[in-house]
Amino acid sequence: MLLDEKRTKRIVRIIAILTSIAFAGVGAIVIALVIFGGSTSASEQLVKDAKSAVESSPNDAEAWNRLASAYLADRKFTDALAPAKKAVSLGPEDFSNTQVLVSVQTQLGNPEGAITALQDFTKRVPDEPQAFLQLGQLAQQQGRTALARLSYSAYLTLNPEGATADAVREALESLTGSGTTTTP
Repeated sequence: MLLDEKRTKRIVRIIAILTSIAFAGVGAIVIALVIFGGSTSASEQLVKDAKSAVESSPNDAEAWNRLASAYLADRKFTDALAPAKKAVSLGPEDFSNTQVLVSVQTQLGNPEGAITALQDFTKRVPDEPQAFLQLGQLAQQQGRTALARLSYSAYLTLNPEGATADAVREALESLTGSGTTTTP
């Protein structure tokens, strides 16, 4: 039993790392802040530049995404929510928009909002494996075992090969063997 718990924790960590890599847009901003000192003025400049881009192109989903990402980098999570939702509404099939919304919802302490955003995305774009991977991870973290199983299975259908797929199979086996059933 202890070995299974250790394996599950290791798998969750691996999936968390891989999911973090998927947040490249937000990660690039954070890395830039770290490299350039992460000063308040640098993050404020990112917000200012992103606001200018939104003003000049109010129907550009990418501009709204950059604004939400800039607010995230500036740790203004509440301010990031509306631009993140706007980015998703303007670019509903662009996974990066949903990723930023998921990050915002998570930072705001609203994992159910993050799960809903991913579920909505997977309904619109059912062939994006990373969306199912993130949905499975969030569902597993929230104890929604059935949803985690479904999401991990969908991921494996779309992406059956590689190290991530192997880690997902292990996570799926640990969920299946847990005997826990919850609603999706």
